[in-house]
Amino acid sequence: MRLVFIRFSSLGDCVLLCPLLAHARRSGAEEVVVLTKRAYAELFAAAEGVDRVIAIERGASAGQLLGIASALRATGHVVVDAHASWRSRVVAWRAGGAAARIEKHTLARLGLIVFKRPAPLPTMLERYAALAGPAGLPAATLRPGGIVLPATAAAAADRALGARDAIAVAPGSRWEGKRWAGFGELCAALAARGHVIVLVGDEQDRVVTAPIAATLGDRALDLAGSAPLLHTAAHIARCRLFVGNDSGLMHLAEAVGVPVVAMFGPTVESFGYFPSLDGSRVVERALACRPCSRNGAVPCPRGTGECLAAIPHQRVLEVVLDALAGAGTARVVLP
Repeated sequence: MRLVFIRFSSLGDCVLLCPLLAHARRSGAEEVVVLTKRAYAELFAAAEGVDRVIAIERGASAGQLLGIASALRATGHVVVDAHASWRSRVVAWRAGGAAARIEKHTLARLGLIVFKRPAPLPTMLERYAALAGPAGLPAATLRPGGIVLPATAAAAADRALGARDAIAVAPGSRWEGKRWAGFGELCAALAARGHVIVLVGDEQDRVVTAPIAATLGDRALDLAGSAPLLHTAAHIARCRLFVGNDSGLMHLAEAVGVPVVAMFGPTVESFGYFPSLDGSRVVERALACRPCSRNGAVPCPRGTGECLAAIPHQRVLEVVLDALAGAGTARVVLP
């Protein structure tokens, strides 16, 4: 059986798809192909069991997409629509129809955001696992992983960090509403305890990583915007812990086996993106206004951003130290 998985974005969703791709290979798929955006081609090329990545450029025309779909149809690939956007639906249709399509639970999530109506939604890994049966694969229970880091990336991380005790920190996020503001103080406190801080993120995150790096000097390594994704992943893999916001890099850290401490504000566990490794931690506040947004893109309705702004860095430091010691609880809920 030849399978093509469609997932155009974003980083966290792409990372979480990798365990299903590995499951497809272990289950005897003859070929595993991924259709994605160019930005995520590097990630999927390193996914366990992936034979080929078809990368589309940003702004690819409908004609280009339909041409790719027609070629897949001609080779008899079974289509798994792991995105369920209008674009992925059109590609799947032209390729012969989707054997499996991910369920987004849009109405349930909307009810949670607007009416704060509790919804027992599956996690993103569970949603991906549900694609296995319709795609002709054995039932799957998925855990973070499925990424094989290139030896060159791992060697670069070893050279940069050596035997130093490192903690990865990602102070950025695609959306401002998901960014906790206490990373500067937290990093200073951790550096004072002898930890090297590996700052990770993309080019837009340099506005927050650069001041931290400047303050810490040789106690920091700032990779934001300067390292390819898999090199970033390899550096995270060399760290004892990852600390960050609800972001794609949080899922990347878990995929390479590193537990996380993550701050959650406008988003909540029911959305399906909580960390799941043993040893991972979440810090959040018990506010009736949460969740207020599907992904943090909507400005705080109260104008305060208090779900994150009121989380003190001293309390996060305690959680980080507990995580390093294997102590404390997986979920810290502040008033």
